[in-house]
Amino acid sequence: MTKKVKTEQVLGAYNVLNTAKYTKMDDADKIKVWKIARALKPIATKFDEDSKDAAEKLKPEGFDDDLRKAQEYERVTKDKEADASKLEMGAAEYGEFIKKLKEMNKLVADALKEFANKEVDIDFEPISEDAFTKLMASNDWTMEQAVMIGELIVA
Repeated sequence: MTKKVKTEQVLGAYNVLNTAKYTKMDDADKIKVWKIARALKPIATKFDEDSKDAAEKLKPEGFDDDLRKAQEYERVTKDKEADASKLEMGAAEYGEFIKKLKEMNKLVADALKEFANKEVDIDFEPISEDAFTKLMASNDWTMEQAVMIGELIVA
């Protein structure tokens, strides 16, 4: 069956199915779910690569150095016995870095929004409601996750 869905739906479903347990399912249904995840993987992988590429290209100059300093600031401020006097970044600079980080993340999200909303065709054999019930029994999903997966993979 070929189904047209948005990329963001594929991403959500792939992320949940990729970590799903199949212990209570019949072997034939386990294979179907594995094949569904395999059909979703190229789309999820491409989006992940595009996300990393966008983040790399849109990050401001000096970002990597600022990130290193911010991580050191976080590490030292969490350790009550650490010497904060030698930090390269103070609280004010850390706050500015967090602000820049949020701006960069928004810029990347905006750049990827069109791709996330793009409809793609996926081809797979859906599973039955009985198989989906067993898949849900094998996992501790939220209702949101169960609905998202069910809408996509159940016949």
